[in-house]
Amino acid sequence: MINRRTVLLSGGALAALALGTGSAMAAGYPEKSIELLIPFSAGGGNDQVARALAAELDGILGQSVVPIQKTGAGGYVAAQAVATAAPDGYTLGHQSLGTLMLGSLMKEQVLDPMTELRFVAQMALIQSAIAVRADSPYQTLDDLVAALKAAPGDLAWGHTGRGGFHFVNGASLLAATGTEALDVPFKGSSNTVAALLGGEIDYAFLSTSNYLGFEDEMRILAFAADQRDDLLPDVPTVAEAGIDMVTVATPSVITVHKDTPDEIVTALQAAIREAVARPSYRERLNGMGIAPVFADEAQILAYLDRNLGPWKELVDAAAATAG
Repeated sequence: MINRRTVLLSGGALAALALGTGSAMAAGYPEKSIELLIPFSAGGGNDQVARALAAELDGILGQSVVPIQKTGAGGYVAAQAVATAAPDGYTLGHQSLGTLMLGSLMKEQVLDPMTELRFVAQMALIQSAIAVRADSPYQTLDDLVAALKAAPGDLAWGHTGRGGFHFVNGASLLAATGTEALDVPFKGSSNTVAALLGGEIDYAFLSTSNYLGFEDEMRILAFAADQRDDLLPDVPTVAEAGIDMVTVATPSVITVHKDTPDEIVTALQAAIREAVARPSYRERLNGMGIAPVFADEAQILAYLDRNLGPWKELVDAAAATAG
């Protein structure tokens, strides 16, 4: 099912892109304001990304893009609102893709995002970083893994909650290295950072945004990601450190109803591409510790096609262990 949809939508996206970018705007679209549903609490990083994009799109599209909070069920309340709206491009959804897809892999949801939503474009990328205190004896990821192997179960690691992408990356590291550690979940990143800096845990899986302001107190050993992070380009990935593990990033993406016409999706995609390239948007996201990274529909679907199988295997293994 996933592969078939990937082929169909990728082909449609590529055909639409052949028409051009801004010049391919759907005739008359948009003729009124657009709602952008945000499944995150006001003031958080994901909320600010959505609002930063909306501010840029106002000028690019020539109509207001109105951010509306639609929280609940790990993004699925907003997703269902998009899936049941008219397929006319006037109801957009912001989703944290890794979180959304992990939710669908862990339990049955109100909808299947792969068949009931269309992924328009990505406008940011949040990745997991493996962090220790600045005075930690672990200077590299090799050092940390060696310590995990030397004392199975003695070290403690923190994250922002079981089932989230930080947790899945942490479980993946342990599985890939054949090691054990005490799993300590916290409510939110600020509590995880406080526990790390307070010495309650030995290492943590966090985002780059959590590192800002603590540069002198925290050290990032590696990113559990396919690519280096734009904001900390000198920090290696786990693969570069020689660890073959499944990783989960959480791109920020815009979604629409699955039946939204290609010409509207193309118009939105071109507008988002322009917004992400603007210095004002990039500076705003960089200031939050979030990388402004664009990807089109075909690239998003290819990313999911590569990763959904490995993510499912990892989620199932973690559930079996917990049980």
